[in-house]
Amino acid sequence: MNKRILILCEAIAPPAYSPRIITLVEWLQANGWNCEIATERDNDTVWNSTACKTHQMPTYRHLVADKLLGAKEKAFAKYIQQHTDVASFDLIFCGSYYYFPLQAAKYLAKKYQLPLVVDLRDITEQWGKLDYYTRRFTGIRYIDSIAKGLYTYINTLNRNRVLRNATAVTTVSPWHQHTLALYNPNTHLIYNGYDANTFYPKTVISNAFDITFIGKYYSHYQDCPKLLFMALQSLIDTNQITIDDVEVHFYTNTVGQKAFAKLAKEYALDNIVQVHDYIPRSEIVDRMHRSSIMLVLTTPIGQYGTHGMMGTKFYEILGVEKPCLCLNSDEECLADAIENTHAGLAATKVEDVKAFILDKYQEWKENGYTHQAVIDKEQYTRQHEAKQFEQLFLQCIK
Repeated sequence: MNKRILILCEAIAPPAYSPRIITLVEWLQANGWNCEIATERDNDTVWNSTACKTHQMPTYRHLVADKLLGAKEKAFAKYIQQHTDVASFDLIFCGSYYYFPLQAAKYLAKKYQLPLVVDLRDITEQWGKLDYYTRRFTGIRYIDSIAKGLYTYINTLNRNRVLRNATAVTTVSPWHQHTLALYNPNTHLIYNGYDANTFYPKTVISNAFDITFIGKYYSHYQDCPKLLFMALQSLIDTNQITIDDVEVHFYTNTVGQKAFAKLAKEYALDNIVQVHDYIPRSEIVDRMHRSSIMLVLTTPIGQYGTHGMMGTKFYEILGVEKPCLCLNSDEECLADAIENTHAGLAATKVEDVKAFILDKYQEWKENGYTHQAVIDKEQYTRQHEAKQFEQLFLQCIK
């Protein structure tokens, strides 16, 4: 008899978001599982899944009642029971971005005596000194500061209660695993990854030595690209690379575009730096194939105290086997992964960045393209990720 799994998660907006959930569902369905998803609509847009039956609660808009009283969780649990037979499932899986819908998952698992697996990709502790929660409650700084502190305290306390009662917990980095294991020792590391059917190596000749960043810019990244600009400026001034050969492209949000344009002007590189809006998801892999170096931005753990930040873009760079330049090295999980897979350089010094760029530039001059001979990348595929989940689910059901 096929195993039945009820998946609770925050709003789904594929393909750019929720790939961890979507790939898991596709894998489970292909391997004989019967899946149903319960989620919240994303800005009142309905996602029609062809993979499995999906229940989407209308967007919950009662902000204060939600954030401080947990009303959204209660409404979600009620909605699920009205739209599906919870008792018919073998397991509940809850994929959460910080908190929602952990309380609903705990309530349903306890009421119907079902195993509960919780997957946490982001937790408040990972942000250290940074203010991860940017939404305002009232617009009055003093009141908002108190409300945010109360919100974080209450919801983290409730999250930890869910973790202690979960059959198993999964997460995305060694740091996250260590942190969450304090609340549930049965915590498993299942990395994020890339879709091997989409992100694969391909030789594409390029007329320019192309350095590319694709992704969202955060305010705490403000110092990250400076090593790149300093290195390029030095290499060009000393005639080690020819300025007419080089193009630097940033596909990012408006804040990022302004920040990168400002840096380019500051380092007199505005003639080779181009900023763009986000590139359509369907065009990303082709753009990566044409690139000579792919950039990843992060921050050292000592600067802001962030931990375990391993963005999906790193895994996709692994998939296409392009040189990865991480600015600046997080000196932690991402740096370790880059070193272990021979993916490129997690940089801390401008001289190292210069040597890395020069090496890849010379490769491009000889061949018209670059290729990074990565190793052990199979452990970071979405398919491997989904297989690990399935094995864990079977253990929990037994």
